[in-house]
Amino acid sequence: MSRKHLPYSILLTASVVALPSQTLFAQGSSDDAMDEVVVTGSRLRGAEAPVGSPIVSLDRDDIQASPAISVDQMIKEVPQVFDLGVSEASRGQSGGSSNIIWGNSINLRGIGPYATLTLVDGHRVNSNGSAIDPSVLPSLALERVEIVADGSSAVYGSDAVAGVVNLIMRRDVDGAEFVAQYGGADDFDQYKFGLSWGTTWDNGSFFVAAEKGQRSELNGNDRDFFTSDQRPNADYRVNRCSPGTMVVGGVNYAIPVGGVTPANNDQLIADTSNLCEGLPNQDLLPRQEYENLAFTSKFEFSDTFTWLLDGFYADRSFTRSPASFSGALVVPDTNAFFVAPQGMSPTSVTVNYSFIDDLAPDEQTGGERSWEMTSGFELDVAGDWRVKGLMTYGDLYGQSNTTAGLDSRGPTSSLAVALASSDPATAFDPFGLHRTSAATLAAISDQVFIAKNTHKMKAYELHTDGSLMELPGGNVQLALGIEQQELSYEPWLKRGSASRPYSKRFFERDIRSAYAELLIPVFGADNAIPGIHSLQLNIAARRDEYSDLSENTTNPKYGITWEPTDSLTVRASYGTSFRAPLFSQLYGNSSALFVQPYSDPTNGGAVVQGVALSGGNLDLTPEEAETWSAGFDYSPEFLPEFSLSMTYFDVTYEGQIEAYLADLSILALESEFAGTGIILRDAAADAHVNDLLADGFGYARGVPPVPVTLFVDGRTNNLGRTETSGFDVAVNYGLALDDYGTIDFKVSGMYIADYKEAITPTGQLNDYRNTIFNPLTLKTRSSVNWSLENLATRLTWNHVNSYTNDRAATPETVSAFNTFDLDVAWTFGESGAASLSDGLVLGMNIKNLLDEEPPYANIAPGVNGGGGYDPTAASPLGRMISVFVRKNL
Repeated sequence: MSRKHLPYSILLTASVVALPSQTLFAQGSSDDAMDEVVVTGSRLRGAEAPVGSPIVSLDRDDIQASPAISVDQMIKEVPQVFDLGVSEASRGQSGGSSNIIWGNSINLRGIGPYATLTLVDGHRVNSNGSAIDPSVLPSLALERVEIVADGSSAVYGSDAVAGVVNLIMRRDVDGAEFVAQYGGADDFDQYKFGLSWGTTWDNGSFFVAAEKGQRSELNGNDRDFFTSDQRPNADYRVNRCSPGTMVVGGVNYAIPVGGVTPANNDQLIADTSNLCEGLPNQDLLPRQEYENLAFTSKFEFSDTFTWLLDGFYADRSFTRSPASFSGALVVPDTNAFFVAPQGMSPTSVTVNYSFIDDLAPDEQTGGERSWEMTSGFELDVAGDWRVKGLMTYGDLYGQSNTTAGLDSRGPTSSLAVALASSDPATAFDPFGLHRTSAATLAAISDQVFIAKNTHKMKAYELHTDGSLMELPGGNVQLALGIEQQELSYEPWLKRGSASRPYSKRFFERDIRSAYAELLIPVFGADNAIPGIHSLQLNIAARRDEYSDLSENTTNPKYGITWEPTDSLTVRASYGTSFRAPLFSQLYGNSSALFVQPYSDPTNGGAVVQGVALSGGNLDLTPEEAETWSAGFDYSPEFLPEFSLSMTYFDVTYEGQIEAYLADLSILALESEFAGTGIILRDAAADAHVNDLLADGFGYARGVPPVPVTLFVDGRTNNLGRTETSGFDVAVNYGLALDDYGTIDFKVSGMYIADYKEAITPTGQLNDYRNTIFNPLTLKTRSSVNWSLENLATRLTWNHVNSYTNDRAATPETVSAFNTFDLDVAWTFGESGAASLSDGLVLGMNIKNLLDEEPPYANIAPGVNGGGGYDPTAASPLGRMISVFVRKNL
């Protein structure tokens, strides 16, 4: 170990050695200690929940009952989880622009796509540099999912601003399990099948699970709400069509069906336009395929020493059809097919044109493949004290490809050359007769965009915890630990001709951390008094130092849990949290210009072509947050099957790192960016883009408008700050019906009382609650479960409240979205019995039972998702019916 790491080693070693010997030998047996677990949100064993913080848990029954084919979809059924940011359904919100592999992540309370930390068995996993997709694990491998929706940086470090999602794998399993599932909706289907097996012996266990799943693509052409005839308040059709619209001297001329030549140019009528869908053939959801394997194992070499070895392998691939190419083509009079309106002799014309009948969409493919191994030991040193060491190695590879891109960037591009060509064999025909040769079409659509990146992680952890002393209320417990992470990021990029070499970069980051957590039981069973049956205090602190950042961070957390009676628990917590900038945010995937369609509310919501700049920012600093919560859990003795839990939360989040590359409705917020240079119009926009071109920046996508009338700076900056507060509620009640089985009622939900955001660090805090692409006031999930012998049924009501679409030219209301799900399952015989049918479960799930369409949202279709509906609040699938079989062997 190097000298610079010595203080952390001394801290941990001294803490262990200095413990009083009488305390070490005064506690229970090592066998009892081995059975204790660590809950999410705490480093201490044996706690039922983190002191002062709420916890939401999905157990094995919940996991089996979910119709989702991937873990991320299952977790998104929890009301506290929002589909904002890193999502396969949309890239248009904060963080979405870096999601070029169309993955998913967990966003608790809608605070931010990177503000929730995802763990596996309490330790960090390798990420793709932007987010962790929980689908790296098969659902068959999960014992439970624990969600702590409370700031936890004092325990886990960076990213745990909104909370933590801990994926806890199965252990100590005897036997095998098989599951198969198939489901479909209109023009969509999905399937999953998997197998698990486990065995235990006197001093160890081994468990392995594997799954394969697939979701088909959902194309926008197959959903009416994505097309113009279903938009009652706006017409988002464009004049970039086939045939197109000619523009001469600012006047539009619709090119007639069948095309136009000098012989029939009298059919070009002034002030007419061809109108068509702006994004034909675009997928609303990409095709996704999953292959996952995970295992756990432990070997008890003695009563005090256990060795652990866990790992997983995950391979996810996607295929997505984007919209057909379109753009404003400047056609000089040298073009072999040149036509102008009758009586006019311009040196060039502009044709707003769609290549839908010339070129196939530039299909996007790619995915990510990762594997990870964690090896460690648990050593009972004395009494209930334990030392635990872990070493994790993770390797993740991601790639996104397009190989038939349009070469339209600049005056020397293949398209520009073809538009200027006087030879019919090499000229491009935009005048509707499609006379362009196959060789020319191949030449203008030979551009590639291949982004590859490799992320490697080495992580080390040494931890000890146990009882420090005995108080009348119980044992004071202490946990101490040090961690080190060694991260590397190697992005490769090829853009342009397939013969061009890759540009390569390499970045590293080392993180050193030390933490401590203390639990003080002031009152317990032995000294309880009326009104104080139990009182526990918790103090935690963590120091994190980054090799590549100028600012390091120390974060405390304080918690209290008070039980005035056996039926009531009151809790509260306060802490600070942080999130370090990602590699991609610091260095950027690339620095380039993108031509994109923006919805412009100053022009009635019409679509305007703008130019956006991508890139990173080396001056970024960590985001910081203050979080506190208070709540209670009530389970009355006179009604043992009833429980009520409520939590109030409050988060102040500052210095949020934002990039607006993917936000195609950003012009609705234009006034809030005044003076920042994020949005430029007209002459200022054109001049700035020309300066960027002169500095060596190039166009990565699209046909640039001439002149440029809109510029958006999409690079990363420490811009935003957010203040949000609200309530979590969960109610459960079970009732025995004697000969008619049992019935359970469950209600869980989240209410956002306040959500204020400032776009810039010094800007005014504005209330964005209940506005499109922001957290909504109320999300609930309520279910009635009825079981009778071998039959189990569940009816679930999912509710999202109505809200305001303030991105439309005139603000409009988006209706509430209410859907019902029905689950029915029948179990044959007994699990594990000899008969083939014993342990067999057949079931059916109907999601969105009443086939409710997503509420109409008056937003233009965007290349990053959405259009006619809000993908962050509603699903475009409609009714989906699934059947499944599960067999315990």
